[in-house]
Amino acid sequence: MEVGDLVQTVEDWSYKTWTGIVLHIEKNQTTGQQFANVCWTETSVTQGNIFWAPTDKLEVVNASR
Repeated sequence: MEVGDLVQTVEDWSYKTWTGIVLHIEKNQTTGQQFANVCWTETSVTQGNIFWAPTDKLEVVNASR
């Protein structure tokens, strides 16, 4: 997974499938888990349309070139 990739949430993580573009990826220095800052195609009432998601809960739909 890289910046610019089109991603969607995996089925068991969210109540629906979200699709968006990866803007930034960071690694948690304590746990080592990676998180992607994603601009989602649909807004969330609680978090707007850009928020962090664990990369292991996302799948790449189309890789950036």
